[in-house]
Amino acid sequence: MTTQEIADRLVSLCRRGQNALAQVELYDDNIESIESHSNRYKKTKGITKVQKKTAIFFELAQEIHHSEISDPLVAGNHFCIKISIDVTLRGLGRVQLEEICVFHVNNEKIIKEEFFYSPSLV
Repeated sequence: MTTQEIADRLVSLCRRGQNALAQVELYDDNIESIESHSNRYKKTKGITKVQKKTAIFFELAQEIHHSEISDPLVAGNHFCIKISIDVTLRGLGRVQLEEICVFHVNNEKIIKEEFFYSPSLV
């Protein structure tokens, strides 16, 4: 798969709420995940830990009112997307989240993801 095909597949699955399937299909076993403003999950390494981090977010999400994922922008072995989500989080209430997500692809797998968002949203 090309970087464009991987990017398109990730967006397609995530738009349908199939984030876990996207990780199984597209992520490398040694995936590195970096959060710009998280203390607990600043840097996560390995597919099992990244899947756990994602599951925790969806467990905290009491209700997703609306979400939007942009089409991917691809450059070489990298691509980015913008995610906007209106969600009610346990213990925080309803929040609007916006982030830029950057992905690095190597050998037809996503080997790194990095999320950039405002620290006031965590």
